[in-house]
Amino acid sequence: MRLLDYIKGLKVPLYFTSIGTVLLGWALTGFQAKAIVILILLVVVSMQAALNTSMDYFDNLNGRKLRNDDTLFPLGSFFVEKLRVNPRHLLIAFIVLTIIAVSLGLIVVFITRNLWLLVLGLTAVFLSLLYVLPPVRLGSRGVGEIATFFSFGPFPLLGTIIALGKEVTFQTVLISITMGLLASSIRFLHHSPEDKIGGFRQTNFLAIYVSFTFIGLAAALFVRGLLIPSLVSIFVALVQVYYLPSDNLRASRRTNGAVTIQLLFTLLALLFIYI
Repeated sequence: MRLLDYIKGLKVPLYFTSIGTVLLGWALTGFQAKAIVILILLVVVSMQAALNTSMDYFDNLNGRKLRNDDTLFPLGSFFVEKLRVNPRHLLIAFIVLTIIAVSLGLIVVFITRNLWLLVLGLTAVFLSLLYVLPPVRLGSRGVGEIATFFSFGPFPLLGTIIALGKEVTFQTVLISITMGLLASSIRFLHHSPEDKIGGFRQTNFLAIYVSFTFIGLAAALFVRGLLIPSLVSIFVALVQVYYLPSDNLRASRRTNGAVTIQLLFTLLALLFIYI
């Protein structure tokens, strides 16, 4: 099994979606308390890995077709269909990784002695589980972007700020909205082939994707010091949308473009906050 196969199966390129949000929260507090930030990063990465393995497991269980397996962003059960991994092993990995994420989160709460952080963390875990676990499975009911928005935007960014003992402000809320909507745009484009044929999401996929992307970046325009990162990212997004295929099946193969926009904005924002 090649390293690239593991990268595809675990959807490693998508991990910066959560990592970058935590790093922005850290930057907004003045890059303090590195030990706690490392713990928070381990929490979000292990939880994201848990969700990715669970999606592989349930995709196989529900007979969901493997698509885009020649890209870095496959859909369906890549581990089972392509790599012949035992589905039971995926289920065990999901449980173990979830336990690790929750345990590390509780350590952060114990260190900070902040009950609000406990409430926020438990809500984040609960929402993440609702995304993948039956019978709810938000990710399969056309509302997966709602869970994605909170799990990759407000929860990790504001949670990081609270854990570091800083105050949540309107500016930080705006940045969390930006990160949440950019994550939702990635999720929407990536999973668009799974939408109902002829349904609202499929027939309007371009308008929905554009809304997530540009409303998210527009929110950051009102954050002090982030005008240039926002404008540069908006320009790149305009180019990406211009060359995006008109049907969602081919467009989903360009998920790397949405990931690049989120990565670009995050790195530029970190740079401008630092300087």
